[in-house]
Amino acid sequence: MAGGRRYDVVLIGGGIIGSSLAMGLAERGLKTAVVDIDLSGRLSSSEKNAGGVRATWWQPVNITLCHASIKYYESVREEVGFRQKGYLWLYDAATWPKAEQHLALQRELGHPIEELDAAAVHRRVPEIDRLDGIAGATFSPEDGLINSNLLKEHYRSRSRALGTEYLDRLYVHAIDVSASEVRIGCWRADDALSDETLIRMMSEDGPGEPAAGHLIELNAEAVVITGGAWSPSALKLVGLKNLSEPIRRQICLVDNRATNLAAYGMIVDTSGVYFHNDGAYILAGYSPPEEPPGYHFNYDGERFFMDEIWPRLYARMSAFERLRHVRGWAGLYEVSPDRSAIVGRAAPRVFEAHSFSGRGVMQSWGAGQALAELIAFGRYERFDASALARDRFERGALVMEELHI
Repeated sequence: MAGGRRYDVVLIGGGIIGSSLAMGLAERGLKTAVVDIDLSGRLSSSEKNAGGVRATWWQPVNITLCHASIKYYESVREEVGFRQKGYLWLYDAATWPKAEQHLALQRELGHPIEELDAAAVHRRVPEIDRLDGIAGATFSPEDGLINSNLLKEHYRSRSRALGTEYLDRLYVHAIDVSASEVRIGCWRADDALSDETLIRMMSEDGPGEPAAGHLIELNAEAVVITGGAWSPSALKLVGLKNLSEPIRRQICLVDNRATNLAAYGMIVDTSGVYFHNDGAYILAGYSPPEEPPGYHFNYDGERFFMDEIWPRLYARMSAFERLRHVRGWAGLYEVSPDRSAIVGRAAPRVFEAHSFSGRGVMQSWGAGQALAELIAFGRYERFDASALARDRFERGALVMEELHI
């Protein structure tokens, strides 16, 4: 076995969370390596998301980490394509009272948010001309849209400049944690792998059919599991129970020549469909509640658009009568039992940051900084993410996030 390269910290998973944490660790002087089976992220949740960034949540830790991240994105807005055009969230009669109950908390934590009635919604967005079922709405002006690929590359560029190494085409097959170090056994593919092979490797705990490659070993003071929906295989190697499930989410790009939503940010309808302007098109997504868990990446195409997206959009806006499906894609949420991330020290020399349940991009900077503090200094300092530790499920201290799409 070749290798024996030594680091302070090795991260398993180089998506938006792994890249952010790598930057946070490098900023604190730790020699860090990030390993990933496919650093391009063809199947990564980071590359498949809808681009929304909001601190409009109902749990304090989620509001805090997202709010801190937004402030950072403001400081690099041009580099990461951050457009602060707000979130307009429409509620029905069942959910509006709950939303009202959380307004004081959101404001207390520094998140500006407005209350709107149905008539005010129409005045703010005249294209919303069908107001049936709107019991109330919120508008949060500091929320917005971001280019997640640019954000990930921003984290990588800054961390590389500080000495972080990113190691591509590495599959971790063994982790040995001792009192003095962590030994990480990796198989490195000689060539790029197909999507089919990647899915098999990550969902079946192994590379499957033989492929050209070689073995290497990495040594570190600590290891961090940051693999998103692909984390279960690494968790198994360190004897940790996987608590989350991969859930498919589908997004459509549609052509609508009757109107232009470029002046607005993300809009979330009472039906659960969410949409925003995306260049020449409108990006729209919906999460059917009956979607089964699993590593499913197939996009259901125009049928999904016609069955799930178009009826909900047209029921809210008459200008959406003649939408035309262009294309779409499917990606994964890694959804925890309470729909909040799992972050913190998992075992001696083992840390984790995964299961963000759809808000990885939104709180990537805050979560990366928080966990970097814990790893480097042994404690949280600016941002306290202790509520997200995995032992909360055993203690019954759930961080149940209901405001979830």
